[in-house]
Amino acid sequence: MINKIKVLAADVDMTLSSKSSPLPKITIQALQELHNRGVKLGLATGRKITEMEKTKGIFWKLGFEFDFIIGMNGGMIYDRNLDKTFTMDMMSIEEMKEVLTFLMPIIEENKVSINVEGNQLRNVMNISEDLLDMSKRRNIPLIDKTGDIDGFCEKPVYKFLFRTDPETTQLIRDQVEIQYKGKYQTIETFPGTIELMYSGFSKGRGLEMYCEWNQIHLENTIAFGDNENDNSLLLTSGWGVCLKDGNPNTKALADDITDYDCLDGGVGHYIFDHILNNKDVEF
Repeated sequence: MINKIKVLAADVDMTLSSKSSPLPKITIQALQELHNRGVKLGLATGRKITEMEKTKGIFWKLGFEFDFIIGMNGGMIYDRNLDKTFTMDMMSIEEMKEVLTFLMPIIEENKVSINVEGNQLRNVMNISEDLLDMSKRRNIPLIDKTGDIDGFCEKPVYKFLFRTDPETTQLIRDQVEIQYKGKYQTIETFPGTIELMYSGFSKGRGLEMYCEWNQIHLENTIAFGDNENDNSLLLTSGWGVCLKDGNPNTKALADDITDYDCLDGGVGHYIFDHILNNKDVEF
């Protein structure tokens, strides 16, 4: 454990809470205590930064809002205290069509479910149960554009999301790497879900930028995550912690693993047991 903590960054879904659920009581109490001690608290999510993300403190009844948000897996950053933001470029319509045309044989053969984030597009191909669940949770209507590349690619977007089986997921990743040689990256955000976006962005890089903006040493940061898109965040921070029920590969690279899973308040228990009740830790 590091001996001085100035910043805490945590993934949202399946790290702080299950999808769109309230925070466990112990996690609320732990974050409130860190906030009272002056620790800067931030979210690190794969989602676009919206007002919903900016007001998570209200939704979770914390009594304060988060100091910063890393969104779009590092493609967006919002610093509340400096009133400063960064947003990566969107993929052009031409780039979107090129990628989909290249991957369409795999998409059609395996009925890969696809949606996008950016420009409030609701277009999808091969609607899956996961997408229907997301639509209900976020009250977002879906527009079926299965097989219609031109109709699907109406406006520029930040990223594609592909939902399929692990074998097909790996096939898509391999083909993207071969065809585009580092122009795009594919990241697993949930089991069976990968995202495709420009290379060069990650949650870890987002944490670096926030610390650069605020003259904070990375060695004084702690981070929590559960899946592949959190790997860079855990590796970049001074101390990276994976959830008990996290991805095995993420566990393997983390500095530590929580004793409790997400639903049982793993982050909150860890903060109390290893930080707040640790006399060797300063703030």
